[in-house]
Amino acid sequence: MQTVLSTLFYQHDLRLVALAALICGLSSFAGMSLLSHARKASGAMKHAWLAVAAVSVGFGVWSTHFVAMLAYAIGMPTGYDVMTTLISLVVAICFAGAGFWWATVGARRSDAALGGAIAGVGIAAMHYVGMSALKMGGAIIWDPVLVSSSLILGITIGAIALFVGSIGHELRWRLVGSLLLTVAICAMHFTGMGAADTSHCYPTVSISDATPQNLAFGIAVVSIMILVAALGGIYLDLRDQRRSELEGNRMRGLADAAVEGLIVCDGQSIVTVNASFLQLVERPNADLAGQKLGSFFSAETCSALVGRPNTPIETELTVRGGTVIPVEAILRDVDYGGHPHHAIAVRDLSARRQAEQHIRFLAHHDALTGLPNRANFNRQLENEIAHAERQGQRFAVFCLDLDRFKEVNDLFGHPMGDLLLQRVAQSLLKSVGDKCIAARLGGDEFAVIVPDIHIAERAGRVAEQVLDGFRSSNSETTENAAISASIGIAIYPDNAEDAQHLMIHADTALYRAKHDGRGIYRYFESEMGAKVHERRMLENDLRHAISRNQLRLVYQPQVDIKSGEVTGFEALVRWDHPERGAIPPGTFIPIAEESGLILQLGEWVMKRACTDAAAWTSKLSVAVNVSAMQMQSAQLAPMIVETLVLTGLSPNRLEVEITETALVRDINRALTTLRQLKAMGVRIAMDDFGTGYSSLANLRAFPFDKIKIDQSFIKSVDTNEQSAAIVRAVLGLGAGLNLPVIAEGIERIEELDFLRGETCAEAQGFFLGRPADIATFSSITDGTEKSLPAPAATEIKRAG
Repeated sequence: MQTVLSTLFYQHDLRLVALAALICGLSSFAGMSLLSHARKASGAMKHAWLAVAAVSVGFGVWSTHFVAMLAYAIGMPTGYDVMTTLISLVVAICFAGAGFWWATVGARRSDAALGGAIAGVGIAAMHYVGMSALKMGGAIIWDPVLVSSSLILGITIGAIALFVGSIGHELRWRLVGSLLLTVAICAMHFTGMGAADTSHCYPTVSISDATPQNLAFGIAVVSIMILVAALGGIYLDLRDQRRSELEGNRMRGLADAAVEGLIVCDGQSIVTVNASFLQLVERPNADLAGQKLGSFFSAETCSALVGRPNTPIETELTVRGGTVIPVEAILRDVDYGGHPHHAIAVRDLSARRQAEQHIRFLAHHDALTGLPNRANFNRQLENEIAHAERQGQRFAVFCLDLDRFKEVNDLFGHPMGDLLLQRVAQSLLKSVGDKCIAARLGGDEFAVIVPDIHIAERAGRVAEQVLDGFRSSNSETTENAAISASIGIAIYPDNAEDAQHLMIHADTALYRAKHDGRGIYRYFESEMGAKVHERRMLENDLRHAISRNQLRLVYQPQVDIKSGEVTGFEALVRWDHPERGAIPPGTFIPIAEESGLILQLGEWVMKRACTDAAAWTSKLSVAVNVSAMQMQSAQLAPMIVETLVLTGLSPNRLEVEITETALVRDINRALTTLRQLKAMGVRIAMDDFGTGYSSLANLRAFPFDKIKIDQSFIKSVDTNEQSAAIVRAVLGLGAGLNLPVIAEGIERIEELDFLRGETCAEAQGFFLGRPADIATFSSITDGTEKSLPAPAATEIKRAG
C-alpha cells in the first residue's frame, strides 16, 4: 500500500491525475446510464445502445489510463508504440462491451456482477497491454503481489459496481454504481502502476521524440466529448421515448375511452388491445400482446374478418373460462408504428340479444306476471283443439276472474293490485302443474287449458286445486289484499268444438259462478247462455247510464211520528233504460257492486242529492246510502268534502246511511272514515239494523247518530210477536243510548199504530209517501207546508 501511495503522490503529476479521475468518473456514470438505458430497450435498439456503451465507456477507460500514464514521471524520456496502444483501446472496448452485454441480457441478479467482473478483467488487460506499449530499454520488474492485488481490485469492485448499478433505474443507484466503478478503475490502475519497477530501464528515445504531457489534454477533451455525446444521445432518446410514450398514452387513452373493444394485430398476432376489450374478455389486467387472434375467435371468424374488411360480422367471442358471448366485429387496415396492421373493433351484442329476446318474450307473454298473453293462449288453444281432435281426447278451458279486483285497486292502490296479480300467477302455476297452460288474458282475467281430462270431473278437481291454492296463498301472506276468484269451465268437445265458442261458454260459466256467490267454479250449461247474456248487456248499459243521463233520483220522505212533519228525505237512484224501461234497483245495484261501478254510481248520487238539497228553502236533511265498497275507499271522505263545498250544503243536513256489512270488512278503515265524516258535521245512520253482524259492538264502536230498523222487522209487527219483541228491543236500545230510531218499510196503518205506541221517533215507507221526484214534494221543500198532504198526514194525526 505504501508503495502504491508513494508512486501516486511522488511519481505522478497530480493535475493530470485529477483530469484522469474526472474522465474516469464521467466514463463510469456514462457507462451506468447506458447500461440502464440498454436494459430498458428491446430488439435491435438494445444491441445498438450496448455498442454505444462499449465504445464510449471503453474509450473513456482507455483515456483515463492514457492520461494517468502521461501523468507518471518515470525519470527518463518515453514514448508509446502506436499499434500496441491501439490494441489496448480495442481490448478496453471489447471487454467493456462484453461485460455490459452479459449484465444486460442476463436474467439473474448475479449476471450483473459477472458482467462487472468481465469489465474488470478488461480494465486490467487494457492496463497491462497499455504498459507494454512504453518505449524504453530494459525490462519492467513486476511485483506479483501488487499485480495480483490490482487484478483482484479491478475485478471485485467492478463486479460490485455493476451489481449495485443494476438494482434499479433510479439515479441514486447509477451514482453509487458509477462511484464504485471509478474506484475499481483507479484502484486497479494505480495499484498496477505501483507494481511496476522501472529502475532497471533506460531511455531509448530522445527528449524531442518523447510523448508530450500536453497530449493528455487533447485525449481528455476527445474522451469527454465522446462521453458527453453518448450521454446526449441518451437524453435525446429518452426525450423521444417520453414523447412517444405520451403520444402512446394519449392514443391508448382515446382507445380506452371507446366503448367498443379494440384489437391491433399483426397478421394473427395481437400487438395491443384497449381496456374495453380486456373487460369484454374478463381479463382486466392481462397483457395479451403476442397472443394469437384464434384464442378469442374461431378460425372461420378470423378468415372472414381478413377476407371481408370493413364489413361487420356477427360472431362469438371466447372469454375467460371458455364461455362465449355474441359480438359484432369489423376489421380495418391501419398504420401502427409505421407498419401496416389490422385494427378490429369488437362490440358486445349481449344486451341487444337480451333485449331482442325480451321483446320476443313480451310479444307472447304478459309483462307483469310472465304468463302467456291472450295471443299466445289463443294459439295454444287452437293447437290443443287440433291435438285433441287427432287423438280423440277431451280437455277443459277455465276462465278465471278475480272477485272485487277493482275494489283492491281503489282501496290499496295499483301497486298492491299488481302484487296481487303476481301472487295469482304464482299460485296458479303451482296449482295446475306443468302439463296445463295458464295465461293472463288482461286485467284480472286469467285462463287455463287442462289437457286430456278423460272425464269432466277431472276439470272440477283442478279448479278446486286452484281455489285451494289461492286460499293457501292468502294464509301465507301478510298483505291486506286477499285472492278471491271465480272459475267458469267449458269442455271440449262437449260444449264447443272451436276456440271462440269454448271461450264464450267458459266466460258464461264464470259469470254464473260470480252470480252464485263468488269464490266457486261452475261448469257451462246450455241454459246459462241467455241469462248471462242478459246480465252482461245490463252491465254494459249501466257503464254508460250516467253519461247518457239515464239515471235519476227519487226521494222518500222521513216523517216525525208525533207531529206528522217531514224531517228529511232519503235519496234513491232509479234507472230509466231507453229500451227496457225502468230497471228495478234490486236488479242493477248488485250488478254495479259486482262490476265495481258502484263507486262511480255512488259519487253521482252523492253529488246530485247534495245539489238538490242545497236548493231547498226548508233546511231538511237528505239521507244518502253509501255502499260497502265506498266505505273501504280512502276517497270517500275527500269526495264528500268536495261535494259539500261545491254545492254549499251544510254538513249537518247530510246524513250518510251505511249497513253493518260495510263495517265488518275493515273495521279500522271504516272507523277512520266515519270519524272524518263526523268531524265535518255529517250525521251517520246505521241502515238495516239487526241484519248484519255484531250490531251491539258496532253501536259502541262507531259514532252513529241514528238507527234505522230494517223493514223485515216492521212487516207484520202488529201480528208477529217475535218481530214486535225485536222492534221493542231496538227502540229500548236506542232510548238507552240516546239515539233516535227510524223505522222503514211502513206499508199499513197497523204498523204505524204499533210504532206510535212504542215511542218510535220517525218512520218512512209507502204508507207515508212513495219515492218520487223531488218536485212532487215542492210544498215541503219550499217551506209552504211542513206535513205531507192527505191521506198520509191524516192517518198520522188519527194515529196520534
